[in-house]
Order: sequence, then structure tokens, then C-alpha cells
Amino acid sequence: MTGIAESIMSPSDWAMMPVALPLLGAALSLLAKAFIKKGPWASLFEYLGAFVGLALPWLALAVLAPLVLSGGSVQAIIGSWSPLVGISFRFDGLTWLVDMLGFSVAGMAWLYSVGAGPKGPAFTTIYLIQASALAATAATTDLFNLFVCLEVLGMASYVLVTSSEKPGAFLAAFSYLMVSAAAMVFFLLGVYGLYRLTGTLSYSSIAAALALLPDGGGYTAVVSLACISAAVALRVAVMPLYGWLPDAHALAPHAVSAVLSGVLIKTPLFALSRFLLAMPGGGMAGQLFGYAGAITALGGVIIALSQKDAKRLLAYHSISQIGYVVSAWGAGVSALSRGEAVGYALLSAAFLHAFYHALFKGLLFLTVGTATDAAAERDVYVLRGAGAILKKSGERLPFTLLSFAVGALSISALPPFNGFVSKAALSYVLKGRWEYIFLFIAGIGTTASFIKLAGIFAPPKRGAGIAAASSLPGYTAKKTVMTAQAVLALACVASGLAGPWFYRFVGRLLSGGHYSIGVLRLYDLDSLLKTGGIVLAGYVLYKLALTGIGKRIAARIRERPRGFHGLFAAFSLGLGGLTLWISFFRFQ
Repeated sequence: MTGIAESIMSPSDWAMMPVALPLLGAALSLLAKAFIKKGPWASLFEYLGAFVGLALPWLALAVLAPLVLSGGSVQAIIGSWSPLVGISFRFDGLTWLVDMLGFSVAGMAWLYSVGAGPKGPAFTTIYLIQASALAATAATTDLFNLFVCLEVLGMASYVLVTSSEKPGAFLAAFSYLMVSAAAMVFFLLGVYGLYRLTGTLSYSSIAAALALLPDGGGYTAVVSLACISAAVALRVAVMPLYGWLPDAHALAPHAVSAVLSGVLIKTPLFALSRFLLAMPGGGMAGQLFGYAGAITALGGVIIALSQKDAKRLLAYHSISQIGYVVSAWGAGVSALSRGEAVGYALLSAAFLHAFYHALFKGLLFLTVGTATDAAAERDVYVLRGAGAILKKSGERLPFTLLSFAVGALSISALPPFNGFVSKAALSYVLKGRWEYIFLFIAGIGTTASFIKLAGIFAPPKRGAGIAAASSLPGYTAKKTVMTAQAVLALACVASGLAGPWFYRFVGRLLSGGHYSIGVLRLYDLDSLLKTGGIVLAGYVLYKLALTGIGKRIAARIRERPRGFHGLFAAFSLGLGGLTLWISFFRFQ
């Protein structure tokens, strides 16, 4: 198949397909919006556009799989321009993995939106533009093009968040816009600083030029690196730069929330790894990211446990789970910058959890969104009997309940689901470090949170909560909704069973075949006892959270003041901390 494909198009042409095909699909969908308006032909062009943009890129990934598995890559300048002015990109194992992550969740989330909304050519057009920008972000090795990709991602996200048309969605999108725009100004300042020093925008060319300077660019290079890293950290929602995320994810349409949480906040992180590994001082930045990630995992779960809005609870868990990813990712970047091959194991564990989290958190947003829509209630202390409500709305089989159970068991890291595998991999590579303790405690909080959230499916107590007497008038269970949930649920189970193999597969792609990932031991006595201990401690914590003092503490955390001033102060703190950290280790 590969030989036939390469006779049709060159590897560089295939490498651009994950970027180009979603844009072609967006054009087809826009054609329906601009000229056909509505009717069967409009739907045909919209669905054709979604197929081209979300399904056909898998063909390109299949064609390129043998290349990246053998350690090969595609590097080129778009349009065959001079390297000084052209846009450079690289398709390698990292690009392949990030594309796989993106299209896995994006396809199922779009299918869900066909039944649950929002839908229509306008929505599909913006959705496909975002998918294209995600693929471009993963492949770029050009600093200014990275800025453009992040801006396109941001603009698409602002529009998609508002497509829910909820009263707070516009304010949430505006908050995201203002904070992100301010951060990207600093990103541009970093680009300017490095361009002024080196006269180039390509990662490799910048690194080569800095190496020729007597002081490696001095404080100008350090501040530029910090500006770029801090701006990306805000997009990733690492503490203290997380304040924009909860409202945006909680108020977005459920399909959009799944993509924002599962894909959008991770793609910039893995794109940044290319840049940091090329730059002097990048390892120090990665190390600080790793420390912030561990704090984020614990801080995010504490705030999540205090929430009573179901989707806001999931949104804060997105922050906590990205902390797991960033903790291992930062340690991996730091290790690789020192020439330590163990960095590949750390990055592999980080990506494994990023991908598995995309599956189970996407599933959780879809299932919880379905349940709360059917009941017209999002308060986890009020809603009960969601399964019976959904049955009355047309679910003959409990697809949503079973799919939610798979997602909840996955994020709580119970075997044999995929979250158990990825958290075991994180434990394997981080054991002996202080970050491991933070992640262990965060795991207890995660279990407590999802015991709490599972209450929405419990039978209603007599005289309290929403009874399962009726569903929201006009709400009907859709086949596309149940199909999307079922596919993601099966993916969580299958990827958990294939976890050890997939961990080695990820390690092979990220290392170019040069590093052999160790065997992941999952079902030994120590692992099972630790899992049992976490579940027991999580249940105890859940019970404590229901006590009078627990509820008062939760209310204080939940009702803490938030605003723009806090978001901008946090960014200033993060930028200053990065600058001082890198400067201290580079110039001591």
C-alpha cells in the first residue's frame, strides 16, 4: 500500500494531508453555507466536508506509519521557498501521534454534535478549521508559523465556545480571548527577540545561530524563551495560568468541550517540546513546567472536588489531568536536554496519558452532557436518576450510563481501563521523585470526585432531588449521540487492554526507534494494592466532603473571587518565574 501511495504522491505531500484535508472539508461545508443555505444538498456538502476533513486524514496517517515506525521523517519547506523566508515543517513520530490524538476525538465529537448540536455548515466549517490548525501546530518547526497556528486555534475556539448560545458562554469566550491575546503579545515579543539575535525563525537555525554567539544570546535569549514558554503555558492551562479554562469548557457545547479538553490544551504542549529541545535553556524551562504540572494535578483536583456544577467539575479535572501530563513531559524535556535517554520514557508516559485522557475525558463530557441535557439540571447535589430519565427519552439500552461508567472508571485508574495503564506508566517513570507523591494524592481526589459525580445516575432519594419521572420536553435520544459514546467507551477498554503494547509503540515513535521502553508491569501485587488503597481513600475523602465542615470548605473554594486581574497577575507571575529560573541556572 505504501509503495502505491508514494507513486501517487510524495511523502511530503502525504505529510501535508492532515492539514490540507480539513481545510478542503471546511471549504465544502462553507459552500453549503454560502450558496445552498439549507435542504438535503446543504447537508450533503456539510457531511462530505466532515468526511474529507475528519476521516480521510487517517489514510495519510496509515500511509506514513511505516516511515515513522522505521525512524524516518519528512522535513520540507512549504512551496520550496528559501529556508530564510519559507515555512518549515517536520512530520515524524511526534507529529503522527498528535494527529492521531486529534482526529480520534474530533471525529467522534463531531458525530455526537450531529445529534446533540450544535450543527450546521457554519459550525462544521469552524470545527474543521480548528482540526487543520491542530495538525499544523503539531508539524511546524517555524516560530512565527507556530504563532499563527496558535492564533487560528484560539480564534476557532472562541467561536465554538459561543456556539452553545448559553448566557455565560459569550463572557467565557471573551475572557479566553482577552487573556490569550495578551499572552500572545508576549509570544510575539519572544519571537522578535530571537529573530533580532539570529535573523531566522526556524527552530534549528535559531539554535545554530545562538550557539555561535559568545554568551548564547545572553538575557535577550532568556527573556525571549520565557515569553514564548509562558504564552504556551497559558494555552495548556498549567497553574497558575489556568483561570480562563473552567468557564470556557463548562459553558461550551458538549462536543466542543470534549475537543477543548481532550486535544486543544495538549497540542501546544507537545509542539513546544520541539522548540525547547532545540533551545539553550529549554531544559530548565521544561523542568519548571514539570514542577508546575505536579502542583496543577493536585490543585486542580482539590478545586474540582468542591464543584457542584457537573461540567465545571469536569473542567477542573481537565486542569488536574493536564498536570499529570505536564509533570512527566517537563521531566522528559529536561532529561533529553541533558542527553539522558530516559527522557523518552518520560515523554512516552506523558503522551500515553494525554491520549488516554483525551478518550476518557471526551467520553465523560459527552455522557455527562447528555444526562444533564435530558434532565435540564447540572447540579450534582440535585440531579438523580439520570439513567431512568434517559430511558424515558428513548434510550432502550443504557448506553449513556454504561459509557459514563467506563469513563469514570478510566479516569479513576481502575483496571483494565486505559487510565489505569497510563497512570501506571506515570508512576513507573516518576517513582522516587517528589512529583510522584503529589500525583498519588491527586489520584485519591480524582476517585472521590467521580464517586460524587456518579451520583447523578443513582436512584433519587425520596422527597429530594430530581425524580426520574420525565425527561426534558422535546429531548430525544439520538443514535449518533449513542454511537459516539459507545465508540469512545470501547476505545477506553481496548486501549487499556493493549496498554503495554501501545506504550512501547509510543516510545518507538518518539525516540525514532533509538530507545527501547521497558516492560510495563500492570497487574503485580504492589500495583493492585496501591489501586485498592487509592479507591478506599477516595471513598473516605468523598464521605468527608459530604460532612458539614467539608461542605463549608468546598463552598469557600468554589466561591473564591475570580476576575481578569487575577488572570493577568498569574501570567505576570508565571513569566517572571520562568525568566528568573532559566537565568539562575544558565548564568550561575
